[in-house]
Amino acid sequence: MTTIVRLPGPQTCMIGSLPHHNIDAALAMSMQVDIPFLPQIPIRNPWEFMIAQALEGMPGLNVEEDGSVALDVQVWRGRSHALNDRLLNAFAAMPVRHEAFESFEPSSSTSSGWQPFLWELHERGIKTAKVQIAGPLTAQWALRLKDGSNIGKHTDLTTQIYRLVLARALAMCRRLQTDGIQPVLYLDEPGLYGFTASDPRHALALQELRILVKALRKEGVTVGLHCCSNTDWSAVLSLDINILSIDAKLSFASLLQRSEEVENFLRTGGRLSLGVIPTTKIAEDDVRILFEELLEIFGKSPLSRQPELVRKALYDAIYTPACGLALHSTADAETVLATLLEFKQFCRQTLG
Repeated sequence: MTTIVRLPGPQTCMIGSLPHHNIDAALAMSMQVDIPFLPQIPIRNPWEFMIAQALEGMPGLNVEEDGSVALDVQVWRGRSHALNDRLLNAFAAMPVRHEAFESFEPSSSTSSGWQPFLWELHERGIKTAKVQIAGPLTAQWALRLKDGSNIGKHTDLTTQIYRLVLARALAMCRRLQTDGIQPVLYLDEPGLYGFTASDPRHALALQELRILVKALRKEGVTVGLHCCSNTDWSAVLSLDINILSIDAKLSFASLLQRSEEVENFLRTGGRLSLGVIPTTKIAEDDVRILFEELLEIFGKSPLSRQPELVRKALYDAIYTPACGLALHSTADAETVLATLLEFKQFCRQTLG
C-alpha cells in the first residue's frame, strides 16, 4: 500500500475543466499550481465532460454537445455482459495484479490530456498530482434513458455504473503510483445537492460511496470529494474522506453549521479544499477582501472559539477556483489563475 502523503499548505489546485483548445496550453496552466491536475478540455470533444468521461465504455451511451448523456437501454442490455465480464475479471485480479485495471484508464477519445499529463509529470519529476472523476451518485442521477426517464428502476445498470467509476478511479491512481506519484483523487459529486438521508435509495447510494472511498484509501489514494452546492454535510463528513472541496462563498457558512463534525474532520487529519476565487463572474478580485470574507464566515461559527484550529485549517487548506472553467474564455482562466496564486501568497504571509 502506498503511504498517503500529508501535503503541506497552503496549496493551490484547480477543479479540472479548462476552456483551452490546445492541450499544451491546458497542461501549462495545470503545471503552475502546487498540485498539478489532469486537465479536462470538453470544448475539443463533448466526451470530455465529466459524466461521459466517467462512463466511457458503457454500451448504448450517447453524448450531446452540451455534455448531457442518454442511454439506449436496449443496446445496453444486449451488450452490457461484455463490460460486466471485464469488470469482474479486473476486480478478481485486484489484490494480485497491480495492472488489473489498466484497460479502464481514460482513452484519448475521452481524455485528450491523460497521456500528455502523465508524460509531463514524469519529465518534471512531480511526486503528487490530482485527478478527478464524476462520483457514482452523480453519474447515476445525471444519466437518463432515451425517453428522458431516470435509471433508478434498473438496479443492474446502477451497479455497473458504480463498478465502472471505481474501476476507472483505480486505473488512474494505480498508473500514477506506478510512476512514483502520489494520487490525489477528487470525486466530483454535484448531484449531492439532491441527497435526502430519509430516502432509502439515497441512503444505499451513500453507503456505496462510503465503500468506494474506503477501497481507494486502502490503495493509498488521498481521496477528496467536491460538491459545488449545499447538501447534508453531516452525511458527507461521515464518508472518511481526506479532503472536502466546496465553493466557499456558496457553501462554507452552511458547512460550518455542522461545527462538531467539521472540528472532528479537521482534528483527525481532514483537509479543506476551498473554492475561494469566484467563477460566476470573472474579475480581478482583491485577495485581501476574499481572505477577510473567509475569516468573517469562520467568525460567525462556533469554531471561532478555537482560533488556533481556524488558523491551522486555513493554513493547511488547498485553495482553488470555485468551479471548473470549461465554459469561460482562456483569458478568464488566466485571470482566475493569477488571482489564485496571489491569494495563496497573501494567505501564507498572513497566517505563516
